[in-house]
Amino acid sequence: MSTLSVPKILLGLGALCLLVAAVAFLVATWSSLGIGGRTAVLTGLTVVTGGLGAWLGRRELRVAGEALTTVGLGLLALDVVGADRAGWLGHLTIDELVAVLGAAVLAAGLGLALVTRLGAPQVIGILGLSALGGGVLTATGHATLVPTAVVLAHAGLAAVARVRRLAPLLLVAAAGASYWWLDLLLTGLDRAAERPSLHALWAEGRGAALLVAALLPLLVIPFVRRYAGGDRYAVAATATLLTVTAALPAVDEGATAVGVVGLGVLVAWTLAASAVPTGWRVVAWPSMVVAALPVAGIVVTLVGQALANAVGTETPFGQPVTARLGDPDPAAAPLLLLLGVAGLVAALLAVLPELPRWQLPAGVLALAALATLALHPVPVWTLGAGLAVLGAALAAESLRHEGAFGLIQSVAGVAVVVVGLIVALPSDVLTAAVLGVLVATAAALHRWGWVDQQVWGGLLLPVSAAGLLWVVCEVAGVDVSLRGVPVLVLVGLLAIARPRPEIEASAAVAALAAASAAVDGHPSLAVHLTVAGALVSVSALVHPGRRPLGWLGGALLVAATWVRLWDVGVTAPEPYTLPTAVALVLVGLVHLRRHPGSPTGPALGPGILLATVPSLLWVLDDPLGPRAVLLGLGCLALVVAGAQLRWNAPLLVGAAVGATVVLRELAPYAAEVPQWALIGSAGTLLTVVGVTWERRLRDLRAAGSYLGRLR
Repeated sequence: MSTLSVPKILLGLGALCLLVAAVAFLVATWSSLGIGGRTAVLTGLTVVTGGLGAWLGRRELRVAGEALTTVGLGLLALDVVGADRAGWLGHLTIDELVAVLGAAVLAAGLGLALVTRLGAPQVIGILGLSALGGGVLTATGHATLVPTAVVLAHAGLAAVARVRRLAPLLLVAAAGASYWWLDLLLTGLDRAAERPSLHALWAEGRGAALLVAALLPLLVIPFVRRYAGGDRYAVAATATLLTVTAALPAVDEGATAVGVVGLGVLVAWTLAASAVPTGWRVVAWPSMVVAALPVAGIVVTLVGQALANAVGTETPFGQPVTARLGDPDPAAAPLLLLLGVAGLVAALLAVLPELPRWQLPAGVLALAALATLALHPVPVWTLGAGLAVLGAALAAESLRHEGAFGLIQSVAGVAVVVVGLIVALPSDVLTAAVLGVLVATAAALHRWGWVDQQVWGGLLLPVSAAGLLWVVCEVAGVDVSLRGVPVLVLVGLLAIARPRPEIEASAAVAALAAASAAVDGHPSLAVHLTVAGALVSVSALVHPGRRPLGWLGGALLVAATWVRLWDVGVTAPEPYTLPTAVALVLVGLVHLRRHPGSPTGPALGPGILLATVPSLLWVLDDPLGPRAVLLGLGCLALVVAGAQLRWNAPLLVGAAVGATVVLRELAPYAAEVPQWALIGSAGTLLTVVGVTWERRLRDLRAAGSYLGRLR
């Protein structure tokens, strides 16, 4: 425990005991004392404790002085209560008694604070001021005048504290002023919100409290002037509250009035922010935010209504080009959408001057104009074409910018075109036109854009081109089942012409979607698989870096063959396996020719196994049919060729499969042999092996004895 803590504890307990003793003494002796005695006791105790506390405080015994002045001020409060009970103060209500008590404590506390500079009288004096204000407010009901007077009183005491360098008084006065100012502000907002009309606010005086609360923050300017930007923040608070006070009557006039007033305030403060020096622009920013909130809310609402009216619920491709949008009932005047966006963009540029000065305003304003157009029953083609042209222009302008900004602008342009595509869906002709713009945009980004834009354009180009061809077929009346093959050819040739990963991936997605929509049976599936396999194989042959795609192309072609064979009712394995097996053997032979020293197992093994094993499975089930003869002859040819060429793969596979065929041919006859013959054969075999084993062991021992006799 620190040295100073001991007297603080002792003196604090002592002050508490003195106050309790004083209360008990007064309760016990009040009825037996006369008026003079009561007066003498109350005055004496208060004067003695207060005077002693002041005397100790002036002699640098601050802890003792704090304790005794606290006791003295407490006794003063008891004096006031006692005087009221004795009838010396007349017939006071509770509110009036609180006000008198607060005034007494305020006067005594401030007097002691100025004389002794002790902290307790400063704090208790401010509490007395709040008690005075609370009592007067409750007694009179002046919800504007009393809080204003209390705030001004706190400001005056803060000024005194600043001059006399009384830090506790300054801090507590600031806290008290903030509390009463907040109470005045909430009261003003509550009264103004009850009836926010112009007549009620100013003719009936409901806006007076809010107006005074808006002006009171200016009182802090002398106190915060020396801090960086302190006076500007005070002016900003007053300006914001005055803005709210002036614009509040519009709330009672509907959404259009709110939007017009908010837009006017926003424009006014934006101009002010542009005109004042840079350091003072912070004054306008809060008011700009307050004005921008209702404007932004109305803009978002109108944009939602415009989007709902533009997209609609019509069936795709079910309307003519001359179809019109619906006639909505907007929440506010449609023109507010365009004007509101213009005001918001201007405010944003005033706050963030580093933004592009014309690209952002031009694009956003053009989009807002189209959204405003969508709030009217205009022809669909005007909105779809406008969105397509605007998106293409944004994407084209993005080609001038490298990095994140160019990529974001190009993505935004494509997004606008896509919105135009959604709007155009009711008409097939209009959809085809917008898709043409989307294809041109994607091609431009992929051809002339920066690296990121090229990737983005490459992802978009095959999908948009496939969609364009599909819709053109819709316009031409081509059956859905006949559209898949042209789309596959288009995206396949595009992937062959531009062999980049993003184009190939997008082409694969577009091909899969088109085939899924067009396939209506096994013959159609076989055709689509054949076309896809041929295109993938061509890409593998044309581009050395795409050689692995040859396996995918071969698999697609094999799948097409299998689907077609299944469709015509072929169930034997050879039509499915032999073409692939022949292809694999040919590939292996080419490999062996280029690399004569390579092993034949990896080169020829897969093809030979695929050619023989599936047929072997059928031979095991039916060993007497023509398939067994042909498989046996094939295995014989493999064995002879392997032995002649000294190749392991045909020799081993042919021998193994051929032996299996021969054993399967023997199985029916082996079942007719008597059991004694089988047992006898097994015994004979075991005997021969045993004799041979014993003879070899004897010869080994003889050789060992001979070697042992050598010198």
